Amino acid sequence: MPKPRPSRLTQPLLRRFRAEDGAVTLPALLWLPFFVMLMAASVELEMLTVKQTLLDRGVDLTTRILRLGIDDLPDHDTLKRSVCENMGFIGNCMDRLAIEVFPVDTDTWTSTGASDVLCTDSTSAAELSPQLQAGDSNQMMILRACLKIDTMMEINPLAAALTRDAGGQVALVSMTAFVNEPRPGS
Repeated sequence: MPKPRPSRLTQPLLRRFRAEDGAVTLPALLWLPFFVMLMAASVELEMLTVKQTLLDRGVDLTTRILRLGIDDLPDHDTLKRSVCENMGFIGNCMDRLAIEVFPVDTDTWTSTGASDVLCTDSTSAAELSPQLQAGDSNQMMILRACLKIDTMMEINPLAAALTRDAGGQVALVSMTAFVNEPRPGS
């Protein structure tokens, strides 16, 4: 038995259903959000890496003076200012940076420094009590700096996975060790 022929009214509709124009549209629409999030995460990761590198550079250039024994341990604000000047373009650095300096006992490999990193908190008005200990001659010292930064996009899956403080900021931490040079008379 022969197939019935479609009527004149249904022929254009059937042709449209059989057409393969736009077959790529549906998969593209399904994959597009994934690729946009991937690109956003890569930009976020790149910016975090740049800021971490700048913090490491600022800490290294600041502690270079301490490593060489050119100057004694300055006060907290002077250390912060030096790190911020050596870092570059991080805005509001003096308010977002916390620095600690403490000795390490090389016999037991313990320190007097707190196990938790001292960081600023954008929501608390409490004054931080940074730990700056000058140490003795030939003593190993640790300098630890913590910088609070804002992420670029909150909807980004990478930024959502980062640990934040109450103000929504992320902590970047840099540590370095140096040995106090021998001082005259010691």
